[in-house]
Amino acid sequence: MGLTPRASKAAQYGPLISPARDRETPIYNWHAFKHSYSRDLVKGLAIEFGLKKGAWVLDPFCGGGTTLLACKELGINSEGFDILPFSAFLSNVKTRTYKTSELRRHLGKFYKQSESPQRNTNLPDIKIIREAFSPAVKKDLLRLKSQIATIRNPKIKDFYMLGLLSILESVSNTAKAGGFLRIEKKRISKGEVLKQFLHRVETMISDIEEFDDDSMPSDVEASAEISDSRSLKTKRKFDAVITSPPYPNRHDYTRIYGLELIVGFIKSNDELKRIRYNTLRSHVEARRQFQAAGYKKPKKIDPIISKIKKAGLNNPQVPKMIEGYFEDMYLSLLRMRQNLKKNGKIALVVSNVRFGGVNIPVDQILAQIGEQTGLSTNAVFTVRYRGNSAQQMGKFKRRPSRESIIVWENA
Repeated sequence: MGLTPRASKAAQYGPLISPARDRETPIYNWHAFKHSYSRDLVKGLAIEFGLKKGAWVLDPFCGGGTTLLACKELGINSEGFDILPFSAFLSNVKTRTYKTSELRRHLGKFYKQSESPQRNTNLPDIKIIREAFSPAVKKDLLRLKSQIATIRNPKIKDFYMLGLLSILESVSNTAKAGGFLRIEKKRISKGEVLKQFLHRVETMISDIEEFDDDSMPSDVEASAEISDSRSLKTKRKFDAVITSPPYPNRHDYTRIYGLELIVGFIKSNDELKRIRYNTLRSHVEARRQFQAAGYKKPKKIDPIISKIKKAGLNNPQVPKMIEGYFEDMYLSLLRMRQNLKKNGKIALVVSNVRFGGVNIPVDQILAQIGEQTGLSTNAVFTVRYRGNSAQQMGKFKRRPSRESIIVWENA
């Protein structure tokens, strides 16, 4: 149980693990969702799994919607789920079909009414909002948000809302830095918010026109919902799962994408905290939400945690997080198997991590946990190596961790 990772896929898939190659790809780059992979990885795995047009793919951690959009290009149906409201929203906006003439008709109103007053729109009084936006920038954002709220067609309203959410980082005093949102003072000139918003939406509309020219299939189903991977239920069985869960590296997505969540979806700090506590236990603030009946903790985990404790930690909650992560992933993998057709395949992109210089072979442990759920491990492919976090570089230097693709079959 738990195959030894092989490096035979590094040349093929290594360059595709990062979303960096999609920075210039229309629609994929509508939002800089950094915790993702490239469309070419999805296409490569779909080919390797022998998926044909009309097949169905599940992504229970849909993030930035890459799996769903790449499948749509291939004529493959897909369904995505994510516990973050922003991720489900982003995935849906990227994969919908639009009439550009209707989008441009609404765009004209933003040019004409750029100085219109805001209407009963505000943002929750949360510390990060006070730090992120100057009063002038906040006023401009609220004016645009209130104008977007007047659009009656929900799909068009969402399209313009994504245009607004996608510029938040660039007009704020923040920058996404690895696993957190860093405060970084910027000078935002008067009129910059509207200028960036209009440019972003113009680009998004042009992207749709470009994809129309390439005959993007319009009869393929692609949608996303807010749901927890550990309790996921669907009405269909899928031919394959292509996904990547959060890595157990303490990255808290409710903080990294905090601006998007607060501006677009959250009404109070308590609501934000509820989502944070309910997420997969890949960071120290997440809390146990489910009993994992049938789960047997792999024997490797306790000796690893013992070494980590001896090495010293800057947060005593890390061992509890590590144990919780694998327990939660058991539940997630169990749901994936239950929603997978017989002989269907799962491709899971994961990364090993280090704490106190101690390596955690996440891929091997998850391969073993997958087998607990009834899956058969086909392979664990090493595809690239990632450096230490900035916090560990000073003490432990560059000791890279393996990033892998685990492939299971519902045999």
